[in-house]
Amino acid sequence: MTAETPPPSIPSAPTDTTTETPSFPQAIVVSSSVPRLVSKLWWITGLSLVIAFVLVIGSQRRQGPAITIQFTDGHGLKAGDTLRYRGIIIGEVSEVALNPKLAGVVVSVNLEHRASSLARQGTEFWIERPQVSLARVTGLETVAGAKYLGVHPGPADAPVSTSFMGLESPPTLTESEAAAITIRFAQGYGLQIGDVLRHRGIVIGEVTTVDLEQDLSGVSVQVRLNGTGRQVAREGSLFWVERPRVTMSEVRGLDTIVGGRYIAVAPADGPADFCDSFTGLDAAPVTAIAPGGIEIVLHAPQRWGVERGVPVTYRGLRVGQVHSVGLSSDGSRIEARVIIEARYRRLVRQNSVFWSSSGIDVNVGLTGMQLTADTLSTIAQGGLAFATPDQPGEPAVSGQRFAYERTAKDEWTAWHPHISLDSPIPVAGKQPEPLRASVRWTQKSFGFSRAHERACWVVLLDSRRLVGPADVLLPTAQPQGDILLEVGGVQQTLDPKKIERTGSLATVVLDAEIPDGVVAWAKPRTRRPTDPEDLLIVADVQSSPYPLSASGIKQQEDGWVPENSSGLNPTWHGASVVSARNGDLIGMLVFRKNKPLIVAIPE
Repeated sequence: MTAETPPPSIPSAPTDTTTETPSFPQAIVVSSSVPRLVSKLWWITGLSLVIAFVLVIGSQRRQGPAITIQFTDGHGLKAGDTLRYRGIIIGEVSEVALNPKLAGVVVSVNLEHRASSLARQGTEFWIERPQVSLARVTGLETVAGAKYLGVHPGPADAPVSTSFMGLESPPTLTESEAAAITIRFAQGYGLQIGDVLRHRGIVIGEVTTVDLEQDLSGVSVQVRLNGTGRQVAREGSLFWVERPRVTMSEVRGLDTIVGGRYIAVAPADGPADFCDSFTGLDAAPVTAIAPGGIEIVLHAPQRWGVERGVPVTYRGLRVGQVHSVGLSSDGSRIEARVIIEARYRRLVRQNSVFWSSSGIDVNVGLTGMQLTADTLSTIAQGGLAFATPDQPGEPAVSGQRFAYERTAKDEWTAWHPHISLDSPIPVAGKQPEPLRASVRWTQKSFGFSRAHERACWVVLLDSRRLVGPADVLLPTAQPQGDILLEVGGVQQTLDPKKIERTGSLATVVLDAEIPDGVVAWAKPRTRRPTDPEDLLIVADVQSSPYPLSASGIKQQEDGWVPENSSGLNPTWHGASVVSARNGDLIGMLVFRKNKPLIVAIPE
C-alpha cells in the first residue's frame, strides 16, 4: 500500500504574543467581460428603436386621409373590412358606429396614400353585398367572403372632402360626365334603386333614390344620366314607368315581367333648354306628332267604341292614332283628337269622311246573315277609318274638325282617288315644268274655210326640241295656209315636213328665242325606263301630281297602261311622266280614243 500523502500545510501567521488583533476576510478580485456585454445590448435596443421609428414614419407616409361615410344601414359591415376599387384594396374600415341621432350608420375609413385623390366631392361609396332582383344580380362574391366598400371616384377637379353620403346600391353607370334629374310620379309602380332608364332599348340612366314627397302626394325619383343620356334632360321630354299593361287598345311592357320595371323616355323634338325637373306620366304617351304630321279633331254624338290609343286606318292600313277622347266643353258631344302620320297627311282632304270601324256589323235579310268587320284587331280594340272622294278637295290643315259616323256608307268604300303621298321631287335649281301649247290652222271643207285649234302639254328639252302629242303638233287633214304654234309666250310657224314623229309623239325644233323663266329638261335628267316603276304625272303645276304605283301599271308593246285611271281625263293630254324616285323625265301621257297611255320620250 502506498502511504497517503498528507495535505500541504498552510503556514500560519506569526503570533504576536503581546497584542491580539481581529482578522477580516479578504476580497479576491477576479477579471470579468460583463460590462462589454451590457454595452452591446444598449446598441441593439437603440437600433431597434430607430428601425421602429422609420417603420412608423413610413407607414404614416403610406396612409392617406381618414374619411367618414354615412349609410342608412350598415348591412353587417365591421371594422377591418376593406375599401376596394377595381378589385384592389385601397383602404380599411376603422370603425362602424351609429350616428348621434340613431338615424343611420357612420363608417370611418382610413385611405391609403395612393388613394388620397378619392377624398374629393363627387366620390361615391356603397356597401357591396348580395343583391338579387329582376333588374340585376350583384355582390354574389360577398355571400361566402366578407362585405366590403365599393367606390367610384369623383371629378378630378372637385374640391377636397372627407365626409360623404353613401349609396344604398352600387351604381351601374359610372361615367364622370353623368347628370342628375328628378322625376315626380303620382305612383311609384314598384320602382327601386338601381332600376334603369331606357330609350330605344338602350340603358341611358339609373334610379339612385326613390322617396315620397313631403306632402305624401307623389313619389320623387332621382335618376342619374350617363354621357349620351344627358341629351334627354331638356324641356319637353316625357317620362313614364314601363310596366306590364294589357288593355283592349294596347298590350305593352311584357318584357318587364321578367326583366323588371324601368323608366322610359320620349325626348323633346328639336333643340330645347336643359331641364333637371320633370313630371312623369301615368302611362306611355300616344305617338307624338312627328315633324310634318297633322292633328285633327273628330266629333260625334256618341263614342261608338272610340278610345285613346286606337288606330286610324285608310283602306285598312294604319295611318294614325287617336290621341285622346273626351266630352266637348259644353258636354254635348264626344271629341277625339287624332294624329295622322306625316307620310299620310296628304290623304286627309277637306271633303274626307270618317266613321267608327269598331265591332261587327250584322245584317239579316232574306238571303241570309252578313257579318262585316274591318280587321280582327278592330273587333277587339276598335278604331276609326276614313275615305276621300275620287275628286279630292284641298288638303286638310291642323286643327280642322270633322264629324265621324257610326258606320260607313257604301259609296265611301268604293272611292279610289289617286293622291300623291310624296311631295314633288326636290332638285337643285328651278324644276322644269310642262308647257301649255296650242296649234292653230285653217282648213277648207265643203267650200268653207274653218279655223281649227288644238291644245296639249309639251316638254322642252335642252336641245331646243319640243316634244308633245303627235295628233296635236301634226294635224291629220291638209291645212290651208300656215300652221301656227304658240308655246311659252312665243309663236312659230310649223312645217310638217320638219316635224319628226315617233309613235304617239312628235318633235319640233323651236326656232324662236326661249323666253326667260322657261327651264328645259337637261339630257342627264331624261331617260327611257326598262321596267314599270312608281311614277308621278305632272301637268298643271298648280295641281297636285297624280301618282301611279308600279303595281298599278300594265305593260304593253307601245307603252304602259294605268289599270286605274279614274282621276285622269283628256285635259292631261301630253302631261309629263317623271320618276317618283328621283324626278327624272321618262315619258309623256297621251290619250288615244280617250284611253290613257304612257309612252317613252324619243331618243
